[in-house]
Amino acid sequence: MRLKVIKWLVWLIMAVLLMFTGLGAAAEGEFPELNEDGFLDSGEFVYENPEDGVWRYVSDTLKIEIFRMKQKKPVQVWYEAEIWCAEGSEMPHMIPNNSEAWFGNKNADYPYKICRKTGTVLAVNSDYCQTRMQQKITVGIIIRNGVIYSERTKAKGGKWPNLDCLALFPDGDMQVYYSNEKTAQEYLNDGVQDVLSFGPWLIRDGEMNTKALEKYGRSKAPRTAVGMVEKGHYFFMMLEGRLKGRSDGAGIDFLAEKLQEKGCQTAFNLDGGDTCSIVFMGHQICQMTLEGNGKKSGRRTHDILGVGTSDLLPSLDDPF
Repeated sequence: MRLKVIKWLVWLIMAVLLMFTGLGAAAEGEFPELNEDGFLDSGEFVYENPEDGVWRYVSDTLKIEIFRMKQKKPVQVWYEAEIWCAEGSEMPHMIPNNSEAWFGNKNADYPYKICRKTGTVLAVNSDYCQTRMQQKITVGIIIRNGVIYSERTKAKGGKWPNLDCLALFPDGDMQVYYSNEKTAQEYLNDGVQDVLSFGPWLIRDGEMNTKALEKYGRSKAPRTAVGMVEKGHYFFMMLEGRLKGRSDGAGIDFLAEKLQEKGCQTAFNLDGGDTCSIVFMGHQICQMTLEGNGKKSGRRTHDILGVGTSDLLPSLDDPF
């Protein structure tokens, strides 16, 4: 009897402590209670913890969880952004700096600024096709919001970038193709919204593009890649590079393997190097250079690959 009384008193004391200390509540930064579909019934939740490398967002149609990952040998830092979109909501798509003149000569800006102007929740860099347009070399098949901007491409297996294609559809489907597998008109006939051209494609139908991984992008560099597990479930990944003592960078196989481990059935390599960028709630969360050395942001670009909109982003005048 005495033992039962002691156990009851212990339980009572713990309950009181939990009530007054808040230990029974969800830990700071964890998602609030979500509905059966995995979203909020209304409103938005934002959590940003750059020190620990954790960022979260959820609304009634979008859920995002980002982790900064690290390894010691070789030293690497990369970002894994997992994305869930509600059925019928806006899916990942290309977002311009200026929708009235998508690739106008003076219409480029830094990715984080494009996010702030458009209220984009999460974005990574694009295919940076603008440089090929400016240099008047083969651009690849480029479609933005159903408009063809370039039709000329390379034969399959051409030099880097081989101009493979990532096709984005309004229903959230992502498909990857060899550079000349389809014409621009055939993409439009299929109902495509955007087509990016850079490559190579990394994963198709769950299978790795091993020949391309052996041929292209073997140098140590910053990298950006995207993948789809299924419609409505995606990964954006960005690898830092050329940062001595912080992150060496790697070949395109590094992120390809990570995306396959996450279950991506489709994956594509975007432009790398100084173009690389990942932006959350208007702040670039990756590091481009060593502290106090060189530019802080990814290159100016005409568009970004983004998902979600919010009124909670900072203004253009707020700190980087």
